[in-house]
Amino acid sequence: MTDQTHDDSADEAPQFTDVTGDDHATAESAKVQSYRLTRDAQLEALRTDVMRLRAELAAIAAGSSRLAALEAHVAIETVENKIRRHVIPAVVAAGLVGYLWTAFVQPR
Repeated sequence: MTDQTHDDSADEAPQFTDVTGDDHATAESAKVQSYRLTRDAQLEALRTDVMRLRAELAAIAAGSSRLAALEAHVAIETVENKIRRHVIPAVVAAGLVGYLWTAFVQPR
């Protein structure tokens, strides 16, 4: 004889707590949103660095041009002082340069 005390719950499909598509999409959306926020923060940090570097580069360029002008001024003063100390040799050298210039530039 067959036992009629059969349990009907064994025949039913097991019930799993399934993550619905909406929950999965929300989790993915949160990941994407988090990635975008991180990316935006990184881009903003890079923009800030570029602005800072641009300002530093402008300061360096301004300092370099001032340094070059100062060095040119010092070189001119040095030459002027040498000419003042040695006037006669400077006048003779200038005359010699002028003579040679006219000798070679003069048409033949």
